[in-house]
Amino acid sequence: MLTEIEIGDLAPGGEGVARLGERPIFVPFGAPGDRLEVDLPPGDDVVHVPWTRVVRPGPDRQEAPCPHFGPGPGPDRSCGGCEWLHLQYGLQLREKERGLVEALRRIGRLEPGSYPLLPILPSPRPLRYRCRAKFHVDRAGARLVFFRRRSHEPVGIQSCHLLTPGLDGLRETLGPALARARLRPSEVALEWSDHAGRGAVLLRGLEAGEGVRRRCEEMLGSVPTLAGLVLESEGEGRSRRPAVIVGNPVLLQERVPGDPSAGLARSRPDVFQQANRHANARLVETATGLLRPDGEEVLELFCGAGNFTGPLARRAASVAAVEGLGPAVELARADLARSNVRFYAGDALALAAALGREGRRFGAVLLDPPRDGMKGLGPLLRDLAAPRAVYVSCDAATLARDLRAAVGSGYRVATVQPVDMFPQTHHVEAVVLLERT
Repeated sequence: MLTEIEIGDLAPGGEGVARLGERPIFVPFGAPGDRLEVDLPPGDDVVHVPWTRVVRPGPDRQEAPCPHFGPGPGPDRSCGGCEWLHLQYGLQLREKERGLVEALRRIGRLEPGSYPLLPILPSPRPLRYRCRAKFHVDRAGARLVFFRRRSHEPVGIQSCHLLTPGLDGLRETLGPALARARLRPSEVALEWSDHAGRGAVLLRGLEAGEGVRRRCEEMLGSVPTLAGLVLESEGEGRSRRPAVIVGNPVLLQERVPGDPSAGLARSRPDVFQQANRHANARLVETATGLLRPDGEEVLELFCGAGNFTGPLARRAASVAAVEGLGPAVELARADLARSNVRFYAGDALALAAALGREGRRFGAVLLDPPRDGMKGLGPLLRDLAAPRAVYVSCDAATLARDLRAAVGSGYRVATVQPVDMFPQTHHVEAVVLLERT
């Protein structure tokens, strides 16, 4: 039944929220203040429905620049790559800050006003900021595509407004090149370096036999902007065979885009790096500034490929850097071979605890865990007894959980700094300074 509703606010996952009586209605691509027409199913249950018509736009709605964005008929609409292209950027920033504060209150039991909250740092580029992204292969159209929202149906992308021009160009070239080479990966991850003017690709779901390797080498020769490939078979953990390298997929990225004098960092498409290099420079500057590592013995947990390690090494007396993934450590070691950094490969919690038992004392700790956070953080900080720690998080819920544990172990939340790493989505990064009480 066609019904008019009004969007009140945004849900944590990015959808607009309306109420019809007591019934919550979640509407993708809705903006606060929108008067929308929706085809509402009968009943009182919670529903997720697209709008069929904007009756009256809200004050922060804007025209999305992408023809693939938003609800509508046809196979090339409702792309799942963006959520908020229809929202003015100022509202996006306010909503991300609000969502972080609410997660800290609800999960971390940190009431607003009980800690200093700094204004969110915007991304220098709200569009065309991603230098790496994952795609699927539309075999029928020989294209690299995103899926439609909440489906596995391909969206034939003409151009993606989130990708840097170099990455978007490589995406467009590589789809037909894979088809010509008769390569059918289950997933494709691309990375681009403006510094090198070239990209690299991870092909997942390929068994790298002699024929596949030969076709990869032929494809590499046919795509001048492609530096190398990483081939991964199916499987997880120990059941997965070692990655196979074709060409040289290691790219050099500028730590501060546009300023090679700030240093270069090695990257590879199968090793985690931040996709937004310009915002990442702000993230690193913020984290190291809050940590104040000058002259300190620093422990860095989840160091990855050395995103924070290099800047820390320039200021600290020494850095003990811990990472569980071998390829990431290899890249970081190559970058910082002749430095004051010692790398430890293995489980972050176990190795940090072992260093504490050995009597190592650190003036500062920096940790940048994956999305699931770091369970056990509270007892670890208590045992290490470091005067301060900086926690970099990409997930507000696990951050709030871990901060609650840290506060229970004798630390206070001294600063919270939100950072926007992913414009046009609801995701928000946060940098938090913890100080021992």
